[in-house]
Amino acid sequence: MRSLFALAVGSATYGDPMSELDDINTIEQTAEYLKIETTKLRRLVNQKKIAFLKQGHVLTFPRAAVEAYVESNTTAAIPPNTWGLTDASARRIRGR
Repeated sequence: MRSLFALAVGSATYGDPMSELDDINTIEQTAEYLKIETTKLRRLVNQKKIAFLKQGHVLTFPRAAVEAYVESNTTAAIPPNTWGLTDASARRIRGR
């Protein structure tokens, strides 16, 4: 008989991370997916930075809203430093 640890590890999926989300997600599911606390997610809701559905006192998050939040808060990578300078020196040269 396999141990619980083996079952938990064996059932992990490493495919598309968005496949872990349902079409409609609870606040706990969404916070776990975003790797933030539920209080932080509630703060984002109060600031209207993430779209949500409110059914009575229950907050739910459509998959499209979570995808849009992730997309809008993903930053572009800094271009590589081709001159071999330190990061601080490269920022001074670029004027940032």
